[in-house]
Amino acid sequence: MGIIEWLKALFNKLIASFNDFIKEVFNQEAKILIAEFKEFAIEVIKKLAVTDLTNEAKRLEAIKEIKEEAIRRGKELSDSMINLLIELAVTWFKNNQPE
Repeated sequence: MGIIEWLKALFNKLIASFNDFIKEVFNQEAKILIAEFKEFAIEVIKKLAVTDLTNEAKRLEAIKEIKEEAIRRGKELSDSMINLLIELAVTWFKNNQPE
């Protein structure tokens, strides 16, 4: 193996390690944000569940309320993070309803 091939292999290993590190950091950040906003999202879903709004209107209202709460807390949540919070809260709500 020549020096060029060795350097390329080393560079590729460094890039792969960096990518793994970035994925883990973002994964940890997502977990922290979910933990921080989980209870609020559940409360929003509980409140909206008893309204006569359509499912789409409930979803839009939940997005709005979670975004506003994030701003109050000085956090920035991506649309995908908000959607994930809503899905988790809806799942929790459905699983915790008396039968």
